[in-house]
Formats: sequence, structure tokens, C-alpha cells
Amino acid sequence: MESQRMPLRRRRLGSAAAAVATAIVLLCSACGGGADPRGGPVELTWYVQPLNSTPVFEELVAAFNEAHPDIHVNLEVGPTDVDVVRGALATQIGSGSATPDVYEGDIIWPAQFARGGLAEALTDHFPESFWDRFAPGLAEAGLVDGEHYNVPLLVEASFLYYREDLLEQAGVPVPRTWEELLAAARALQESGAVEHGFVWQGATYEGLTCVWAEMLRDAGGSIVDDDYQRATINSPEAVRALRFLKQTIDTQATPAAVTSFREPESLNAFNAGDAAFMRNWSYAWAITQDPASSSVVGKVGMAPLPTFDGRPYPGTSTAGGGQLYINPNSEHLEESAALIDWLTGPQAQTLLAEVGKVLPANVEVQGSAAAGGIGPAGEVLPTLDIVGRPAGTAEYSKISRAVFQNINAALAGTVPVEDALAAAESQIDEALSSGR
Repeated sequence: MESQRMPLRRRRLGSAAAAVATAIVLLCSACGGGADPRGGPVELTWYVQPLNSTPVFEELVAAFNEAHPDIHVNLEVGPTDVDVVRGALATQIGSGSATPDVYEGDIIWPAQFARGGLAEALTDHFPESFWDRFAPGLAEAGLVDGEHYNVPLLVEASFLYYREDLLEQAGVPVPRTWEELLAAARALQESGAVEHGFVWQGATYEGLTCVWAEMLRDAGGSIVDDDYQRATINSPEAVRALRFLKQTIDTQATPAAVTSFREPESLNAFNAGDAAFMRNWSYAWAITQDPASSSVVGKVGMAPLPTFDGRPYPGTSTAGGGQLYINPNSEHLEESAALIDWLTGPQAQTLLAEVGKVLPANVEVQGSAAAGGIGPAGEVLPTLDIVGRPAGTAEYSKISRAVFQNINAALAGTVPVEDALAAAESQIDEALSSGR
């Protein structure tokens, strides 16, 4: 099993064109909703991506339909690849289709979908108090020009995984700063306890943008300014963050191969007992505790990510996870909003935790026994400082590419740190200008 959520969505299918065609066929199969002409319930279509092996989406739909006799929700499950789903939805909704009424999408879609007329503005559909269900960083991730365009359904957040047994044996506390982590990683390596001190995601893909957003915020910097007018990535804070990441490689605390690591490679090294620390998503906990794939069962702890010396603890974590959007062409906007209201309420969010074994977005449920039952992530999540990626522009994909390509080049040693940041700054400014 590659993942329960985030990496699952990053897999690429053999033929993108065929995958998009398949996704469109699935979407079209949901066409023709509406009220039964004989006076039956309003028919809604909810389009989702596969979550994991649990039947939680089916159970959610069954529970909603039972509680709402005037609305009947039909579930449509699309492919796993998030880019294929994005293309299929853009094609379907962009052509004027009224279905799906509600769809699940990525946290970084709002700007593109809002400005492309692919998502309904939600601010008028929910009272202001509705947004208190979610951590501010999650709720704000869906804002475009002051309007909400998505609603958090479930959360993937990044955590520090550590070998609890090795730290206890060495008398080393869980690191609260990156400097402490590097020192502990090197000490455990030198003692022969592990081959690698710290593994993370450094390949040229979205995962490195997430790592960079965290490290840069920890150092006090940002990728772009608040108004998306210019890049701010080329700063003293960025130099500090990038030099530290490079230092983990130069000191061999992190293997040089990290520049090709995605989530599975990091997790494989950690589960093999080869690493003392790992940065990864919440889904990874269950895999570290699976005897079929892990040699460190019962030896792992989870904590918030560290920060830099002199900066507030905890460090920042990026968030992913499923978001709910409404098709602006839907003939049933009121009923679609009612579905979202229920899906983010206590009953549905508890089902997500208990049956789906994922972190719910509702902060009240996050602190409940239901969330605590899915491992330490349920207890640690409310303590995290969530940082968003700069997705408040339709040019986000260009910004992310400028980040991960240039940061990776610096990590690989092919470009000096300062030159990599200058190149990223130039490319991000160009992307922002093209979007105006």
C-alpha cells in the first residue's frame, strides 16, 4: 500500500489522455440529476476520489440519505490521480454541465477553479460561524479575493516521525529545533544506531514545495507577498532555510539520494530501521505500525515539526487533504450546501475518523476520542501551526515548479544557494505578472 491519501493522489497513470477520458465518462454517467418528476427527492451527485480500502464514503452517503428524505445523494468515484481529476472536472463543468453537484478536490485548486468559473462562491451559502469548524489555516486556504470556494473535508498534515526507542536509549529529547534535530541525527548515526539521521522529500515535485514552504516559514520568510504581487523567496530567511537543508545532506545526516525521494522512499528507509527521523504525512503512521511493511512497529513517535533556533515552537506544517466544492452550474445549490454542511458536521466527521481512519477537518472532532483512535496524529494535530502554500493565484502551478526545480538544484549541488533563490524569484515574478 503506497498511501492512504496524499501519495496515492500523486501516482501517475500510464496514459494521461486515457485517464482523463475515463474520468469524463465517469462524470458523464452522473448526468441527468434533478428532482424526480413524480415528486421524489432531489437527486445530487457527489464526485470523490478513492480514499483507501474503507467503505467510508458509501457509509457517509447512506447516513445522509437516511437523515434527509427530501435529498438523495448518488456517489461517483473517480480515478486516483489528482491531475486527471482536475482536467476531467474542468472539461465537464467548463462545458456547462450541472453535474456533479458537489465534488471533492485538492486544497490548491481554489484560485484556478474560481477564476475559471468552475467553483461556486460559498460565502453566501454558509453563516460566518460555519467556518469556525476548521483551523484558520485550513479555512483560509479556500479564499480567493475574499470569497470562500472550498470547504475542508479531511486533513493530511505533515509531522515529525522519530524512533522513540533510540531517543530513549540515548537520553535525547524529541527535538524542538532543526538545529537540535541535526545534532541528534548525527549523534545517532555516529553511534551506529542508524544509517541515516533524517529523511524527507527532496525530489522535483509538489512534495518539495511543501517541505520548502514549511522550512521558509520556520525561518521567518515567505514565497510570495500577501497580495501576490511579487516573489519574496530571495531573502536572508530563505538563505538560512536552504543552507540548513543543504547542510543535512553535506553532513550526511540526510542521504544525497533525498533529491530523488518522494514519500514512499522516505517511508521505506524509515520503516526499514535505517533512519532516526522522518518528515512525512499523517497517513504514514498506520504504515509504520504494519508488521507486513515495517520493522519499527511499536518504536515510533510523532510530534510537530521543529522550528529554527530563536523562532516560536512548534514549526509549521503544510496541509493537504480533501476539499469540497460546489459546481456553479448545479440546479440544486441549496441542497448541495446542505450536503456540505452535514459532511463537515460531527456525525459525518466522526465517521471519517472511525471508519475511514483519516483525520477529520472539524476541529471539535479532531479533539475527540474518534480522532484519538487513529493514532498519535489525532492528538498532535490540534497543536500544529498550519502554513498554506501560495495557492491564491491561478498561476500556482508555475510558482510551485519554480520552487521545487530551483530548490532541488541547490540541494543537488548543481547551483549555489543564492543563485537558486534568485532564479526562483525571477520565475515566480514572471508567473505572477502573467496572471495579472
